[in-house]
Amino acid sequence: MISAEKKMLLAQQVEAIARKAGKWMAGHKISQVTTKGGVSNVVTDIDIQCQRLIIEECTRCLPESVILAEEENRQQIGEEFTWVIDPIDGTTNYLYDYRHSCVSIALYYQKEGLIGVVYDPYLDECFVGIEGVGSTCNGQTIRVSGNDFSHALMMVGTAPYNKEMADKTFAVLKRLFVETRDIRRSGSAALDLCYLACGRIDGFFEPVLQPWDYGAGSILVRNAGGTLEAMTEGALTQLKPTGIIASNGTCHAALRSVILEGETG
Repeated sequence: MISAEKKMLLAQQVEAIARKAGKWMAGHKISQVTTKGGVSNVVTDIDIQCQRLIIEECTRCLPESVILAEEENRQQIGEEFTWVIDPIDGTTNYLYDYRHSCVSIALYYQKEGLIGVVYDPYLDECFVGIEGVGSTCNGQTIRVSGNDFSHALMMVGTAPYNKEMADKTFAVLKRLFVETRDIRRSGSAALDLCYLACGRIDGFFEPVLQPWDYGAGSILVRNAGGTLEAMTEGALTQLKPTGIIASNGTCHAALRSVILEGETG
């Protein structure tokens, strides 16, 4: 059992790491771009260097911890402390200087989310979720919205690395567009989940995400009063790839129904 005081201290340390890495990322220019398994999945030299910076700082914070990170095959899951790291979530946005990218760092303890931190250096917004304590943005408490399904603004992801799923995915997105207030797509699942946590949107769906995409955001959503579930049983505690359905809770049943009908239809 981790005390509330220990969680708060760790959260402060993780926030400092995320802010440092985010400012470093935003202040450097890309000099090399490669792809992983397809033209949509890009990785830059800044991703690699930023991840190395984060890992160095996180390991210094908890020397006994292990690392589950997007780049360089750093993919261990420990029985005690595991860092779940995305050095740049929204890399395609970053490549195009679209300025909607972030650093995402989660700390899991015994395979349960303990602390989630997401830092957007372009807006200087740092979202921090602490299990059993709450979620904040720049130190201010955040909560999910109360909108119902028909009045909901939905954020969606299109699983761009899995384009063979496009017909089924876009059929679901069409229903969401028709049956809710509107939909949005940002290119950063981590920020999407933060925006859900602070009430800027009401629901979120993406059919395939990696643990570093949802690790920190899932902690933020739950501790801001929201509901988040994996479409693959056990994926959240096993830190496995999965589809994610998340909402303010009020519109969850309707959102879930549309998505699952689309998956089985």
